[in-house]
Amino acid sequence: MHGFANLSVIAQAPFSGLQAIGCVTHRGGSRCAGGVARDVMQHWAFSRGLGGILVLIDFARRHGMSLSDTLAESGITQAQLRQPNADVAATQELRVIANIVQRLGDPVRLGLDMGLSFHFATYGIWGLALISSATGRDAMQFALRSLPLTHAFTTIDYEETAHHAALVFGEPGLPADLEAFLIARDMAAASLLQREVVGPDFSLRRFTLAMSRPSEDTAALPDILGAKVELGVGGNRIVFDRVFLERPLPQANAATAATCQTLCRHQLDRQPASPPIAGFASHYRNAASASAPVRLTELARMTNVSERTLKRRLKAEGTSFRALSAESRRARAETLLAANRLSIGDIAAELGFSDLSSFSQAFKRWTGVAPSAYRRQALGAETSGD
Repeated sequence: MHGFANLSVIAQAPFSGLQAIGCVTHRGGSRCAGGVARDVMQHWAFSRGLGGILVLIDFARRHGMSLSDTLAESGITQAQLRQPNADVAATQELRVIANIVQRLGDPVRLGLDMGLSFHFATYGIWGLALISSATGRDAMQFALRSLPLTHAFTTIDYEETAHHAALVFGEPGLPADLEAFLIARDMAAASLLQREVVGPDFSLRRFTLAMSRPSEDTAALPDILGAKVELGVGGNRIVFDRVFLERPLPQANAATAATCQTLCRHQLDRQPASPPIAGFASHYRNAASASAPVRLTELARMTNVSERTLKRRLKAEGTSFRALSAESRRARAETLLAANRLSIGDIAAELGFSDLSSFSQAFKRWTGVAPSAYRRQALGAETSGD
């Protein structure tokens, strides 16, 4: 089976909390039993509820796997499965996933099929918070601010142009087959969740995967909400019409949304207060992608640490809040330029620049092109994409 020289390390070595046991060579670098490079901290390293595990167990059962084979060496007991408030470590869930992928193979198709098994109720209070939000955009913004309450192992960023929006899924840094499964699963799950939140007419424009698929995996891949799965395309992304974000949600309820969001914040507060820098950066990009730049106090609150601790951890990881802020301003500038709703001068003012010249110089330093040239390129790509 392709790729399992690396994956077998996970399948053969038990996990203990977040401790990595043993290392393998993968894609030119050293990675530990959890599949994580020695010099990269896990952005997914937080505890999770049992919802994801229960979906995995049901999926494996439908594919002929016994419960003991599914849970083998994960440290998860049948007694835990009967405790509704029990949590499991991310590495325990990875072990279960590794057991399934190693037994069933074809990780891309397997991941897509698994992702379409995740309904909004799987996510508990977090799913209810989304479906009761006022609009699709409100649901999206809350979802991106609270990703640690999901079952995702990928990072998820948001992009938009004048007519389209996209979710972009980052690689979790794991052995190839396990990573292929998780990216496909998280993308399919996010697609289905949006349909259940927005309404039955929600559809995708594109569903692209950067990875290729081994020739021995010949089973046809399913369409995902009207979009064919495109392999070997630059970037893991789902693209949809932006108008879906602006419509009122069919099950919107302000009181329910407020209650659920408060409960979600309490759950986030109970998460370990030591997210890695990848988590800080992802939190910042997600929170600032469609709004004004986030302040230091807000990022500290999102990541459940003090401002002083946040600054110290950023410095220890070789970056700073100023660097994250600059990255966010660049991303926001690109979004506004591509949307073509504001003049370049208005964009400069919205981003806090004193004048158009200062913004133009900064944007050219960030991207290598002037704002006007970037806008022309973005609008040209948009036109060709239609």
